[in-house]
Amino acid sequence: EQSRFVSTHMLSVAASAAGALALSLPTFVVLLRAMERSVGLAPPIPSQLAGESAEACALFRHLPALRLRLAWRSLGAVRTPVHSCGLNGRSFLVKREDLASPAYGGNKVRTLQHTLAVLEARRARAVAEGGAAPGMLVVGSGGSNQVVATAVHAARLGLPPPDVAWLSPDEPDLDNSLNMLSALSLPLGGRVTAWGASASGTLTLAASLLGLLPKLARGEVVFPIGANTAAGVLGQVGAMLELAEQVAAGECADPGRVYLPVGSACTLSGLVLGVALARRLGLPAFRASEFELVGVPIHNLFAAAERTLRLHTAAPFSAVPLTVGHTVREGAAALAQLGGPDVTAEALAVLESEVRFVTRPDLVGLYG
Repeated sequence: EQSRFVSTHMLSVAASAAGALALSLPTFVVLLRAMERSVGLAPPIPSQLAGESAEACALFRHLPALRLRLAWRSLGAVRTPVHSCGLNGRSFLVKREDLASPAYGGNKVRTLQHTLAVLEARRARAVAEGGAAPGMLVVGSGGSNQVVATAVHAARLGLPPPDVAWLSPDEPDLDNSLNMLSALSLPLGGRVTAWGASASGTLTLAASLLGLLPKLARGEVVFPIGANTAAGVLGQVGAMLELAEQVAAGECADPGRVYLPVGSACTLSGLVLGVALARRLGLPAFRASEFELVGVPIHNLFAAAERTLRLHTAAPFSAVPLTVGHTVREGAAALAQLGGPDVTAEALAVLESEVRFVTRPDLVGLYG
């Protein structure tokens, strides 16, 4: 009885959330596109070129011309190992992104390597030209990893404390509570705590997002949900190129399947683009006959939308931020704009035939 109740409740929440999303979709699209543009791309400043080795960046190792066109900071990150694991008689590999940085690891490090560096470069140039350096606001929910990661690594670069927009609360469980306590223990700027009615109260969340308009109008930089921007995606492309190098060096087998959680779609989009680029470059990886990237949405609303509407891959959503279809296109366009190869067609082919989403309600659960 309890299992049936939980299942029915999850389906009810997903259905109501999907309806709210449909009503507020234009608002989301306009605001999220404005956030993407607020970050943008920027070439490195002299201190970045002097302080960072191009050999430490997988993207620059394979496309060295990009070093002078796209700002990058290592954030103390190192090449992450691939470990062999076993559970219940099954063996699998784990790429230890949690070990990416001694200050604060996880997949957010690669996302922030370019985004924070772009902000640093833009601020330095603005001051040098006699203007005002743009401020930074980071968007997240109550238990956001992004808020913590951005605050930690921004401080290490000497950037001012970020303003924070906590748009919705999360359940007060251990992980969320520790993330919130960690965020509050760090230097932060002004806080915009316009909570939504619930984690899936999308109309209220859209109203909260509208509160960010004044900062966008002033030219502030707003890191959107998951820091899903072209610069962030290119950081994740580097992760896939690094894995391809590890396969080529014999450090691990060529994977037939790669699993990852999907939130803002930034990481998965970077992996899709990375597969296409690795193949274009002739790297001996991701060549299995039935290779696939398997994404598991972490938000019940997005899982329901993918299950019923093919949110991440259907053509009507290709202009909607936070979808893989849109983000892959934006990342591929940025790569070509910077002078890299245009792998748009190959990346979209990977998305169409080699990406699978697991959207079972019992696995996804309720967000937060």
